[in-house]
This record gives sequence, C-alpha cells and structure tokens, in this order.
Amino acid sequence: MDAQISTDFKQLIESPNAELFGKYDFNHHSASQLNLPEGNWAWKYFCCTQETRRKFPFTAKPRMGVAVGGAIALMFADIIWTFQSEKIENTKINFKEYLRTVDEELRSYQPAFDEKEEAQHEHHKKIAHKMAYNLYQGIKSLALQGTVESEANRYYNVGTEIDLLGRTDLENETCVVEIKTLPPRRGKLKKDGTYGFSTQSIKEPKLDAARQISLYYAATGKRPFLVYTNEKEYTIFDPSNSDMLTEAAMKDHLKFYKSKAKLRENLLIQADGDPYKLLSLVNPDWEHPFYWAIGDEFLEQAKRDFNKAMEG
Repeated sequence: MDAQISTDFKQLIESPNAELFGKYDFNHHSASQLNLPEGNWAWKYFCCTQETRRKFPFTAKPRMGVAVGGAIALMFADIIWTFQSEKIENTKINFKEYLRTVDEELRSYQPAFDEKEEAQHEHHKKIAHKMAYNLYQGIKSLALQGTVESEANRYYNVGTEIDLLGRTDLENETCVVEIKTLPPRRGKLKKDGTYGFSTQSIKEPKLDAARQISLYYAATGKRPFLVYTNEKEYTIFDPSNSDMLTEAAMKDHLKFYKSKAKLRENLLIQADGDPYKLLSLVNPDWEHPFYWAIGDEFLEQAKRDFNKAMEG
C-alpha cells in the first residue's frame, strides 16, 4: 500500500497541474478508460461517483469473464494483490475447487434485464466448465516458474503528466500474462422460442487487448502473453506468433495511449474542474450503444447532463 501512495503522491506533486487534477481526484490513467470514447469517459468518471458506476448493469458476458478468468488466479498465483494494494499470500486451490468457484460466481448472478440476457447467462452456465478447463490448460502450458503474482499494480509513464496504471492478471519474474475469455455469440430468436449460440473464433488478438498488454510489457519489461479461451479451445499469442505483439507494435500501441492520455489531460485542464464544461468539450457518441449500455435510468441522466452542458 505504501508503494502505491508514494507513487501517486510523487506523480501528483510533480505535475504542473497537480492542484487542478486534484479537484477531479484524478491520479492515474488506465487502459480500460483510455479505450473508451471521450464522451463516455468524461461522463462516467467525472459526473458519476464510483458508487454510481457500480450500479451500472454488469451483464452476462463480463460476468462470465470474472467467473472463469478471475478465479484462475486462485489456482496459479502465490500472491494476490487487493484493490488497496495489499499483497495477500494465496493458498492455492485445485481444479475441482476452481470449478466450484466458477459455479458459485455464476449462481450469484441473477439476470434482471430481459429474456436475451437470461438466455445468455443460462447458456454460460452450461459451457462454463469447458471454458474453465481450456483456460486451465492454457495457463498450465506456460509453466510459470517462481513466485507468481496476480492483480499487481504496475505504473508506466508514456510522456504525460499522470502515469498509466495497470493490474496484471498473472506475472512471474520473466512473463506477464493477460487473460481474455470469449463468450459465445447469441443468435436470433428461433421459432421454438429459444436462442442459438455460436463460438467466437480465436484468430488474432483484439486491438484493445494488444494495447492493454503493451502497457504491462512497458511497465515490467517482461515477455507478454495474451491467453484467449472459449468453450472449445485456448490460444496463446506472444511476440513470436502475432504481429500485434512485436516490439514495434508495442511502441505503436504506447503512442496511441500517449495521444489519448494527453488529450484527456488537456480536456481536464480546459474544463478547469467543472464537469459540465468538460461535457461541453466532448461528443457523447450516442450512436455507440455498447459503451452506453448502463441501464435506462443512467442513460437518461447522462443525456440530461449533456443537454445541460450544451445549454450552459
């Protein structure tokens, strides 16, 4: 915990706009935030509290990722970091206990949105063990030696006032691993009232994932591995088999993050601590429903806030 505090404090006091960024309680960039469109990012992180964001719908697909991808650390990690940056020694579980953990996580989720969401979740419960087994085989094949950590805080500065912060899925002395689950795609409603599902193929890394692991590579200097799993197979990408993970590609990904982070900092400086002024400087991009799948109540609030910003 002391390491995080000292890193954040050092970063803030060295920033020329430390006082301004402090108004926003803004002390780091993240890959997940930088992958969002500007309007969506501005409203979620500067018009909403963390408590509000936790009320956004957490749907079946990301829930599957948490259940399968998150729990695998309980099998392989020696140390698991908490969100308070405390290091907890992990008593490793076996594969059966891993499957039990996945089941418990999925059972704890009660879809409350619509029949499509309920059908997706029910199908996930049927294939979860297959996906978990494939992920287990993939991580096992890496043969990670020595002390393995999970959710470790890793900072890197791309040339901006504020650092980027990432939390690695798994890493040891030489490797850093990012895990991605690929839930099946839901088809159209069939005549019998059920939905069909098709497996997402694993042909190459997705761009957002390649960018994300470039941050971990830069922050740790360790060989990056991107592990994908679906209900049929696992695939591992690294610099030897993917042009998106070569050293040259990594540099391009970090340039993208630098450009986005600089833009974000400049927007915050222009807004001078006023969230409505910040909204007036960005496009909400309502035509991207994926990013605004936050529930009707919150979507309406976002639209009211943007309207108020444009009027003011």
